[in-house]
Amino acid sequence: MAVVPRVLGPTDFGRFEFLTANFKLVLDTLALQLPVAYFNWISRKGHKEGTDYATGFTFYWTIGITSLFGILIYAAIQFGISDWLWPDVQVRYLWYALAFTFVVSFYQLCISLADGRALTVGLEKIRLVQNVLKTAGILLLFGWGLLTLSSYFLVQSAVVCFSIIASIVWLASRKALSARLLKFWSAEKAEKVKFHQFAISYTQPLIITMLVGFVFLYFDRWFLQIIAGSSQQGYFALSERLGTVVFIFTSAMTPLIMREFAFAYEERDMARLSGLFERIKIFIFIATVAGCFMSVQSKAIVMLFAGDKYSEAIIPVAIMALFPIHQTFGQLSGSLLVATGQTRLYANLAIAVMVVSAPMAYFLLASPDFLIPGLALGATGLAIKMVLIQFLGTNIQLYFNTKFLGTSFQQWLVLQVKVIGIVYSIALIAYFTSGYISSAILLSLNTYSITQSLFDAVIRLAISGLLYDMLIVAILAVAPNLFGIEKRDLTSLFGKLSPEALKISLGPKC
Repeated sequence: MAVVPRVLGPTDFGRFEFLTANFKLVLDTLALQLPVAYFNWISRKGHKEGTDYATGFTFYWTIGITSLFGILIYAAIQFGISDWLWPDVQVRYLWYALAFTFVVSFYQLCISLADGRALTVGLEKIRLVQNVLKTAGILLLFGWGLLTLSSYFLVQSAVVCFSIIASIVWLASRKALSARLLKFWSAEKAEKVKFHQFAISYTQPLIITMLVGFVFLYFDRWFLQIIAGSSQQGYFALSERLGTVVFIFTSAMTPLIMREFAFAYEERDMARLSGLFERIKIFIFIATVAGCFMSVQSKAIVMLFAGDKYSEAIIPVAIMALFPIHQTFGQLSGSLLVATGQTRLYANLAIAVMVVSAPMAYFLLASPDFLIPGLALGATGLAIKMVLIQFLGTNIQLYFNTKFLGTSFQQWLVLQVKVIGIVYSIALIAYFTSGYISSAILLSLNTYSITQSLFDAVIRLAISGLLYDMLIVAILAVAPNLFGIEKRDLTSLFGKLSPEALKISLGPKC
C-alpha cells in the first residue's frame, strides 16, 4: 500500500480496483452461490464423509463459469460495448483481470476446503509466504522501474498460482483431497445425489438475491466510473484498501466461526450457538479499535501511504475506516443465518437492503444538473453509502438472529453505539494531544516542505498510537464490560488460557 498507489497513481490504481471488484462480482454471480454451499457442506460433513466429489464438481464449475465469462468479454469487445461496460479501460487489462480473478477464485476454494476441514493453520502459513513473495515482487519491480498496471496484474497472478500449488500439496498431504476429484463423475451415485440435493436446497433461495445483488452492486462502481472517472475510483479504492487493513484483524475468524456455527447446528447444540454468537463482541471491539484510529488519522495515513496525489482521498478514508466495524459484525452475524440453513431469510433481507442501496448511491453520486439531481460527492459519496448500508443491513440481520437465539436486540444495538462512541472519543483525544506534541517537535527541528509533511505524519501517528493504546488498555483493564467483553475473553485473547477460557474457545482444531 505504500508503493503501489504512489507508483500507479489514482487513475491506474482506480482501473485495477474497478476491474477486479467488477470481475469478482460477475464470477460470483455466474457461480450461483455454489462455492458458498460447498464451504457449508465441507463444514458440516468434512469431518465424517469424503469430499472429493464436492471438491471436484466445484472445481470444474469454477473453470466453466470463468470460460463463459471469457466468451462474454470477447463478445463485448467484438460488438463494441466493452467501453460502455468498462469505461476508460484498455482491452488488454480486461484479460489480465480475468486471469487474476480466476486464480483468486480457485485459491479461495483451497481456503474453503482447508477451513472446512479444520486445516486453517497450514493454509495461513502458505498465505504468509504468499504475502512475502508478493511484497518482494512488487518492491523488485519498483526498484527496477518496471512497476506498471500490467506488471502489477502479472506479479499478483503469479504469486497466487504459487499459493494454489502449495495449497494443493498441503491439502493432499493431509488427505483432504486426492486425484479422484479430477474424475469426480466416477463417484458413487448416492454421494452425488446427496451433495446436489444439499447444494440446490441451499442455493435456490440465494439465486434471486444473487441476480438482484449483481445489478445493484455492479451499479455502484460502474456509476462512479461513468460519472467521476478512474481518479475518483482510485480515491475510493485507496479508502477501501486501507479499510481492509482493519478487516485483517478479524477476517480470519469469519470462516472459522461460520464452520463452528454449521457444526453446532448440525449437532442441534443451541447453547453452543448462543455462546459462539456472544463471542462476536470481542471481534467488534477489535475492529472498532483499529477502525476509529485510522478514521481519525486519515490525513496522516494518506500522506504516509499514498502522498499528495491522493489528498482527495482523505475524507473517503476517514469514512471507510469505519466500514469494517459493521462489515465484521455483518459477516459474523450473517454467517449464523447461512450456517443454520436460513438462506431464504438471508436472501430476503439482502434484497430489501439492496433496494434501498441504489437510490442512495444515485443521490450521492449523480451530478446536480441531472434530470434527478444528486450531490456529486464522488468517492466520498460512495464511502458514505457503503457505511450507512452496512450499518442498516447488519442490524436487520441482527434483529432476526437475536430472535432465533432468544437474546436482546436492544442490548446489542446499545452496545454498538456505546463501543464506537467511547473508542472514537479516545481516538480524538489521542489525535489532538499528539498534534500539540508533534507541532512542538517540528518547530524545534525546523524542517521543511514535503519532508516536514512526511515527518509530521510519522510523528503524529507514532505519538497518537502510543497514547491511544495506553488509554484503550487502561479502560479495558478497569472496565471491559463497557465494551461488552468479559475478563475471560481477554484472558483467551492474550493467550493465557485458563480452564474457564478453554471451555468457551472455538475448539481445539481452530
